[in-house]
Amino acid sequence: MYLTKLEIQGFKTFAKKTSLSFLPPQADRSPITAVVGPNGSGKSNLADAIRWVLGEQSLKLLRGKKSEDVIFSGSEGKSRAGFAEVSISFNNEDRAMPIDYSEVTITRRLFRDGSSEYLLNDSKVRLNDIQLLLAQANVGQRSYSVVGQGMIDHILVSTPEERKAFFDDATGVKPFQIKRHNSILKLKRTHENLADVEMLLREIEPRLRSLKRQASRLEKRGAIEESLHILEGQYYGDQWWNLVDSLQTVKKDFDEADKTIIAERRELDSLEKKVDAVERVDVTPDTGLVALQTTYRELQKKRRSLRDEHFQTEKEIELTRVRAQSNWAPLPLIRIVEQVGAIVKGLTGLKKIKDVTELHSEVEALLKHSTDLNKKLQRPNPEDIKSDPTLVAKLKSLGIDEQKLAKELEKLEGQIDSYATKEKTERTELIEMQKLLREKQREIHLYENRRGTLEIDLARFEERQGALIREMDEFMKDRAIEVRSNRPENSPGTDTYPEIQRLRYKLELIGGIDPEIVQEYEQTNERFQFLDDQVKDLHKALRSTEKVIVELDEQIEKQSKKVFGKINTEFEKYFKMLFGGGSCRLVKLTKEDIPEEDESEGVSADRAFADTGEGQRDKEDAIETKVKKHTDPVIGVDIQATPPGKKLKALNLLSGGERALTSIALISAIMAVNPSPFVVLDEVDAALDESNTVRFAGILSELSKNSQFVIITHNRATMEQADVLYGVTMGDEGISNLLSVHLEEVAQGGTARR
Repeated sequence: MYLTKLEIQGFKTFAKKTSLSFLPPQADRSPITAVVGPNGSGKSNLADAIRWVLGEQSLKLLRGKKSEDVIFSGSEGKSRAGFAEVSISFNNEDRAMPIDYSEVTITRRLFRDGSSEYLLNDSKVRLNDIQLLLAQANVGQRSYSVVGQGMIDHILVSTPEERKAFFDDATGVKPFQIKRHNSILKLKRTHENLADVEMLLREIEPRLRSLKRQASRLEKRGAIEESLHILEGQYYGDQWWNLVDSLQTVKKDFDEADKTIIAERRELDSLEKKVDAVERVDVTPDTGLVALQTTYRELQKKRRSLRDEHFQTEKEIELTRVRAQSNWAPLPLIRIVEQVGAIVKGLTGLKKIKDVTELHSEVEALLKHSTDLNKKLQRPNPEDIKSDPTLVAKLKSLGIDEQKLAKELEKLEGQIDSYATKEKTERTELIEMQKLLREKQREIHLYENRRGTLEIDLARFEERQGALIREMDEFMKDRAIEVRSNRPENSPGTDTYPEIQRLRYKLELIGGIDPEIVQEYEQTNERFQFLDDQVKDLHKALRSTEKVIVELDEQIEKQSKKVFGKINTEFEKYFKMLFGGGSCRLVKLTKEDIPEEDESEGVSADRAFADTGEGQRDKEDAIETKVKKHTDPVIGVDIQATPPGKKLKALNLLSGGERALTSIALISAIMAVNPSPFVVLDEVDAALDESNTVRFAGILSELSKNSQFVIITHNRATMEQADVLYGVTMGDEGISNLLSVHLEEVAQGGTARR
């Protein structure tokens, strides 16, 4: 890879579009291009332009205070430019840049409104992409590829930390360091994301546990409800259809008894009509017998009325019992707990009682308490329910009145029978008919008793049926209609009501749970699992990133150690070549080797990559602690140099010429060990005398075998080594102009070209 062209427009004093072309490499060496011109003509602006297009962000190194200082500011004969643009082109046929282009052009533009852009072959890219691409090609804006005015001396007077960035380029570990730096940024972001996700998990987990418990209870509730529905269907189905069968049987018997009574009353009416007819035929009626019969009939009517009232009272008593049984409800759960707690407390207290009599008394009390609780927990039978005392008293009074009437009727029947035996034989037919009439009345009385009993049973079953319908509708809802519509094939045959009550107690204990809880639990659990997977992925990414950092550290350490040793050897070689003797060496420094007060103005290894995006140094201490172990232990490089005939002393005590020679020796050593595709030197030989300039020119000629040189110089010896000479001039307009001379053409009689 080599430099082919540099185009400048609107950058500093180059207001017009200016183009510099560079010769391609030859078989044994790369051509040297020299830029010459008077002071103030704008020669160094060419070096600044190259540094700027390669991504330099420091305005101090570009000799400016604000970004718009690099844009042509205008002159008396020329208005100011609206933008600055620099394009640098490379031949990339050897693919030194890992990009599928044989010609690579990097362009940087800056507008006066502050907006800027980077272009790679006319496509917009990021600064970080440009820096990584150049680093992979062993080119950097802060490395020895571009050595500006004063930088040759700055290498020596800079801090060890600043020198480290320079030597990172020199040893070729810059691409690894950029990748390492990006990996550390990724590691920090991953730690931050991990902290955020873990915080979310901590927030969600308690809610998830609560929802899980409720969902589990709801699941248990569903199983209990399913069992309860089955048992309720069996129990209420059996109860319903047994009632239906009993009701149908009682209705049938009642209807038959009613029909029998109706038929018997017809016969009774017929007999009464016959008796009336016989009595009308009898001319001399017996007023005594008629009086007895009239009294007898009145007592019969009164007895029938008492009997009807008696049956109605019995019916009311029975219905009261049925309603009481239907309205029964078990004790609430809290009352049951209280009662059981009282029994347990009483049983515990028995341990303290030593007197047998007192112990027996307490046991009896606890037994009574337990028995009462057991009765309250069981559904009572109608017969076990006490009737209304008023109705019971009324029923008893009616029974007594009915017994009195029965005795009076029995007495009247005896009187009528004894009176009839005294009558004449011609009245025998009437007496027999009256006797038959009494027998019929007694039969009707028995049938009415039977019908009354059936009517009570019918009322009881109907009341039970109504209560059962209400109970079924309350507990079974819509399922009750199906149970009442379809008769089961088999009856369970056992009393399942206690089990039904037990399941209802369980449901009461669980309580009501919103069915939406399951959906919320599923959604929350899904989010929790997603975040948990994210945590696992982040931990995996952390391990992977740390592994990459370790591998990069190994590569950096291995290559740095290997190349650093070679640079040390070459440094000593060129140092002795330039000084004619003496000694020098490079020393790596760790944090312990540098006094703390020297670190205040120093630049750390991470600072060397500040332009790639790292600026948040004061974030969370926990995260900083986790990534701190990945910090490079080497934070600086020290240079030791002893010219011949002198003792080892500090670099800042060297003379200007000695510092320049030492810096040139160091740069030459670096270029010999790790040559850059091209090198720009801006008046690095300004402080050298004529003899040292000749030595420097010889070194350039030797190093040009591996690198392409662009040299800004005033020295004749340096110019003599150049293959192409560019002259920079400045007219009255304050604009830099360019003249080019191909020295081979001059040797053949050519002239300079503008």
